[in-house]
Amino acid sequence: MSVTKLDQLVELVKSKPKKRLIAAFANDEHTIEAANEAVDLGIVDATLVGDESRIQEVCNHLKIDCKKFKIVQEADEMKAASKAVALINEGQGDVLMKGLVSTDKYMRAILHKENGLCPPKAVLTHIAVFENPAYHKLIIAGDCAILPKPDLKQKEAILNYLVQTSKAL
Repeated sequence: MSVTKLDQLVELVKSKPKKRLIAAFANDEHTIEAANEAVDLGIVDATLVGDESRIQEVCNHLKIDCKKFKIVQEADEMKAASKAVALINEGQGDVLMKGLVSTDKYMRAILHKENGLCPPKAVLTHIAVFENPAYHKLIIAGDCAILPKPDLKQKEAILNYLVQTSKAL
């Protein structure tokens, strides 16, 4: 089956084993709402790394049972990002999610030479998948924000990631 709509992608993911989501500095409504929706859809078990009292406060405000999450206390933004990356490296999570942590601190944790997530010489990028109701299939875009001026080798790596993602869909 070819995936041409985001709803199909969600259904496909629901048919697979759950992933373990680790949210870095999950102190905000948007992060907690997204993690909650993914938990409710049955596609992840979620760990929220951040200020536990703030996470509980946000959950209460949103009327979300915070017991559905594992919460790891770390009130410092940089330390929370580093802890989230460490949990992935320790095998306690499969998917890293950016919470309220600033992008520079999030990237610093991911790219840390000894404790980050990238192997040496790896090209870090991101892939976005869009749905346009006026178009018959999903649109896949590569590296809209990570590498401002990729060289030819980086462009080749990004293209390979896009091809792999397209084939997977």
